[in-house]
Amino acid sequence: MTGHQSHNSGQSTTWCPTWEGGSYAANTGHHRAQDAAFLADTPLRPHDRVLDLGCGSGDFTRVLAGLVPDGVVLGVDPQPSMLEHARTVALPHQEFALGTAQALAGVDAVAGRAPFDVVSSRATLHWIPAADIPGVYRQVFDVLRPGGWFRFECGGHGNIPASLALMDEVSAGLGGPTCPWNFAHANLALDDLERAGFDVRAGFVRLVAQRRTFDRDSLLGWMHSQVLLAYTSSMDAATAAAFTAAVESRVDELARWDGSFDQTWVRLDALVRRPG
Repeated sequence: MTGHQSHNSGQSTTWCPTWEGGSYAANTGHHRAQDAAFLADTPLRPHDRVLDLGCGSGDFTRVLAGLVPDGVVLGVDPQPSMLEHARTVALPHQEFALGTAQALAGVDAVAGRAPFDVVSSRATLHWIPAADIPGVYRQVFDVLRPGGWFRFECGGHGNIPASLALMDEVSAGLGGPTCPWNFAHANLALDDLERAGFDVRAGFVRLVAQRRTFDRDSLLGWMHSQVLLAYTSSMDAATAAAFTAAVESRVDELARWDGSFDQTWVRLDALVRRPG
């Protein structure tokens, strides 16, 4: 897909689908397969204070906590169901708070404590409207200690091209939205991070292409637990049902030439530092 630089710009800053924590957690294997690569470039020390922004169902938040046994990890997410599940898999030195990335500075558990050494975010920022992203970056900057790191990855320009094209086509035919995510270009993220005060030369801001492994069932599981809601959350019940049924009926179109249902991901991948 081309030309998508500021998706979701017409949405309210509080827009967010309502996920179910257990269902989401059962379909995160494609994310967990990328954990080692993400962590290889994440500067964590055993005593660090870490904020996991958009912690979701908490499976990766627990991984982070395991790497900072003498520190603390705070997970922030806007979905009560996600936090409920995250607490069931948490280690003792994990904490959680309900809140959005756009209002991070107002979350009591963030505002009332010492700055963080690392802010980490996985598969979250593409849910934030492009107009809100500069403000999110500034808030992350403010909650970091001088010298602290912001490490994140999310959907970037060109992400999930095959499945996105199919869902956009079906949704548009029903009068629904197209590409409800903010799959940003790396150059836009670079500019916004610099304006927020980050040292981008200390790390990197890049797009990374990945092949993620799916069979037909796991692809449908990913769609139902994480993706279709991005479209159906703005549809009435009848339109949402028609959209879901149509996508399900066409899922075989997403099989690759080799017979697999593997999909192409493009991630906006960044490591930047607060100077000091």
